[in-house]
Formats: sequence, C-alpha cells, structure tokens
Amino acid sequence: MWAGIVFYQPLLRDKNVSTEQWLQILSAAQQQGMTELALQWGQHGEVKFFDPQGPSAALFSALQQLKIPLWLGLYADPAYFKKIDSVQAEKQAYFKQQMLLSLQVRRHWLSLLKQQPLLQLKGWYLPMELNDTDFVSASYLTWLSRELKGLSEVLDKPVAISLYFNGKVPVKNWLESARQLQSDRLKLWVQDGAGAALVSEAKRQELLQQLPCTIPLIREQFRQSSKPGEVFQARALTEAEKQTQADSCHPVIYFELRYMSAAAGKLPLTDPQESVITP
Repeated sequence: MWAGIVFYQPLLRDKNVSTEQWLQILSAAQQQGMTELALQWGQHGEVKFFDPQGPSAALFSALQQLKIPLWLGLYADPAYFKKIDSVQAEKQAYFKQQMLLSLQVRRHWLSLLKQQPLLQLKGWYLPMELNDTDFVSASYLTWLSRELKGLSEVLDKPVAISLYFNGKVPVKNWLESARQLQSDRLKLWVQDGAGAALVSEAKRQELLQQLPCTIPLIREQFRQSSKPGEVFQARALTEAEKQTQADSCHPVIYFELRYMSAAAGKLPLTDPQESVITP
C-alpha cells in the first residue's frame, strides 16, 4: 500500500468542519496510506490559520488526538504568481520579503506548538512554488540557492519547497537548476503537473522520466476546471483517472486531501459565493 505525505490546503470554506468530521477524514486518509500531513500554508494573505481559535481549530484538535506528524506551511502571498515575472532586482527583494513573512508565521506556529504539545512537528514548508522563471538567470539561481540554504541552516527542522515545470526552459536545464538548489536540509518536492496541465503531456512525461528517483513527486489528485481569469476551481480525479496514474520510482506525496475519497462530502471543493475574479 502507498504510504507518505498528504497535503492539506487550509481554506476558510472548511471552518465549519467539526473535530469529529476531521477525525473521520484523517483516519480514513491514514487507512489509505497517509503517514504525515503537510499544511500548505499557515497564513494566506491576511487569513491566519495558525490561530488556535481560528478557522483550523477543529483540525488541530483532531491532529492532537491522532498524533499525525506535520509539515507546517508558512506565509503564502495570494499575489505570488503575479510577481514571479518581475525583473531580477525586484524579484530578489520580493523573495526576501516573503521569507521574512514566513519567519513571522513560524513564530506563531511555535507558539501554537507550545500551547498544544501533542502536535508533532516534522518540518517546515515554504509555500513559494519555484518554477522555470527562477531558472532562467544563472545569477538569480545562484542567489536563490544561497538564500534557501541560509534559511534551512538556521531553522530547527528540515524545510521543504515545491517546484513545477512550465516549459520555459529545456527539461535538462530545469533538472540541473533543481540539482543546484538541493542541500541536506532543503527538501525539493516536484509537482507532477497533471492537474494544472501547463505543458503538453509529452513534455510532462519527459520531465518525470528524467527526474531522479530520490526526489519526491507530488501527485496532483485534481483536474483544473477553471479558465484563466477565473477563481481556481477543480474536480477530484475519477476512479478511472486514478488508475491511469503511472507508477514511478519516486516517493509519492498527494495533493491534496480534499480531492481524496477520505474527504468526499466533508471538505467542499468550491466557494459558492465566488465565481470570477473581478478587476
């Protein structure tokens, strides 16, 4: 049976899920092979999910009871994907700002861990998703590698960050750039790209086939249904689609919990009040 990490993306739409429901969801996910849970972020814009009385309070209660090891996500900027094409100097300043905000969120997580000592910290997750735009400039890549290594060396637990391929650089160059970022305390998790479908299936397979077996692969358990300019919406994989996910030599991470059968009918897939991003 598969065994590994499952992502959970904290959203306000889940605030009414009870502790009992969370126990059911998480227990079912454990039966399906989940051994660790990664919270994608602790703060998303102004919304603070690390608050012990906040929208994830019931989740924390369930996690304490089940003693599931956690990767705790840090700060995520809702405008992140609009900023990643900035010129290098602006991008460097932005990245440093995001890391500082993440360190602030970490302090809040540490406070929660003191209040709720049964929560088990496995590591930290930086929600900044690296991609081809970070690999175009050799000088920026060198700078980025140094910044991430410096951050990982001052934290008390391992740090993970995810990467995705959007076809702007050749696969060989992408993989070499990713190799330059690797260090003992920085974990690279690579998105399989099936859910968002940013590149052709042939290009996606080219990357996956050349990806070293030691790098964990994030298996996207959704298919995006929204169009550009719309609020992100997606559906869960059908059983037939799950069967077509090719086996690979990589450790597998599932993204994300709400698209797994363990959460079916309990974690909503959409915000009813939102449909389109307005200018």
